[in-house]
Amino acid sequence: MKNLLSKISVMAAALCLTLTTTSCDDKTPTNNIAFPEAQTIECSAGDTPSLSFTVDGAWQLRSDAIWCMFYTPTGIVQDMSGSAGKHNVMLNITSEGIKDVATTATLTMRLGDKESVVATVVRNAEQHTLRIYNAEGEPTECIELGYGEYVEFSVEANFRFAATAYSECVEIEGGAVTGGANERVTSGACIVADGTRERYAFTAEAGHSITFSDETGKTTFTIPVIYNGMGGNKIGIYGPTTKNFGWEVSLAGDSFRLMDDATGEYTTYNDALEFTIAADNDRYEVLFFEQKNDCGLPYYTTDAEWMHFDKATGRLTIDSSEQQRSGAVMALPVAIYDEVKADIKGSIFELDYASGVGIEVFKHEFLKYLVVEFTQLSFEERDPYEGFYVYHSLTIYEILCLAYDNDAVKSKYGVTEAYTCPFPKPIDGKTPGIIIDPRIESWTTDTFTEGRATVELYYRGERLLQSDGEYATEENKDERMAVRLIGPEEGFDEEVYILFKLDGEAKKLLVVTPPTL
Repeated sequence: MKNLLSKISVMAAALCLTLTTTSCDDKTPTNNIAFPEAQTIECSAGDTPSLSFTVDGAWQLRSDAIWCMFYTPTGIVQDMSGSAGKHNVMLNITSEGIKDVATTATLTMRLGDKESVVATVVRNAEQHTLRIYNAEGEPTECIELGYGEYVEFSVEANFRFAATAYSECVEIEGGAVTGGANERVTSGACIVADGTRERYAFTAEAGHSITFSDETGKTTFTIPVIYNGMGGNKIGIYGPTTKNFGWEVSLAGDSFRLMDDATGEYTTYNDALEFTIAADNDRYEVLFFEQKNDCGLPYYTTDAEWMHFDKATGRLTIDSSEQQRSGAVMALPVAIYDEVKADIKGSIFELDYASGVGIEVFKHEFLKYLVVEFTQLSFEERDPYEGFYVYHSLTIYEILCLAYDNDAVKSKYGVTEAYTCPFPKPIDGKTPGIIIDPRIESWTTDTFTEGRATVELYYRGERLLQSDGEYATEENKDERMAVRLIGPEEGFDEEVYILFKLDGEAKKLLVVTPPTL
């Protein structure tokens, strides 16, 4: 009996030992727990730092922040577990809930029935980044300014931004640049021309810049701007007004004036016209053209020596003249001048056939280089009944009439006032004529209809007849009558005498000379 009790005691003790050993495999004894040494991990949003540790038993790891989680083979999780051994756990740090001060996450490990903080993760304050890209999409440290056109650039930041300040020489396309977080925004920039600053290139060291800021204004990025110059094919012309056509110069050359189209009033400038011309490193050429009139057919010459432009002061002066004349001044940037200098007339002018006759005019692409176009003439008021107005019948350009001083001819036709002008020569196979406004008081449509206003034309001693189609009468502007002299196919080889009468009294004589062929 005693031996039986002894065997039962031994078996009970063995069973107890077995149960105890099995329990030790499933749960770490509380008196043997060894946690990894606590550590601090510093990082920024977007980083992937790692946590390394070694433990003797099964473990669980938990983060108390959703911006700090763990990479696992099955995905990114906020808590994970593992078995005993050496481990290297990668963390996923996001910008979720980021602030402008550092934020902290705690990593807690559980071993058995114990827990302990094994790491403190310190995420740096929000890190604002801003990048600039050039027109080719390449990263750059500067923004380039264009001249007369915008040079493209792009901005990308990890925060909402706007261009909040820029140097006075900078113009931004559309006047503003704004963008959202991680959004690449494209804009453009050019230099604000003032006639001076655009002449010369500058680098980042010049100190001009564009500043981008976040919504709070606490974070700013100042990006330098550069300017590579105007380029040899561009020019800026700044005058006393924005109009370069329609100027008048006194015969003495000492007064310049321009009429206001709205009011009819003149603005006058004395002695000279002053201009500012901006070209790359001041490299430009000034050209002078005189517009001449060959019996109503205008053309240009390049040998005008009576116009002068001082590049140092920008002053245009005109020599005095006894006769009316017209001119034009052009400023060409060096690259354009080099292209046309071998054939200036052929390069800059073309023929306009709107009237049916080729008239020499500036090519459209060269008008932007025109400094000024003007006529030099007498500023004295012309009597409304002074002289004759004679126009080319095809081009409608005026043909200058001069006083006719042959007393014998004036006596023959019974006039004291006589003028002369040439008849135009044939153009491109066309036979032109002239339109004559005699500028005689009361020589009007009404008096012509009443038979009071009359005209007589004589050629080779014979009177020309309107019925034969050798001339015509027609109403001109302001209800005045005009005479159209039509050239014969064989042309005029002698003078045509045109006598204007009112109420039978000879008033004026116009002597039309044959064309110079």
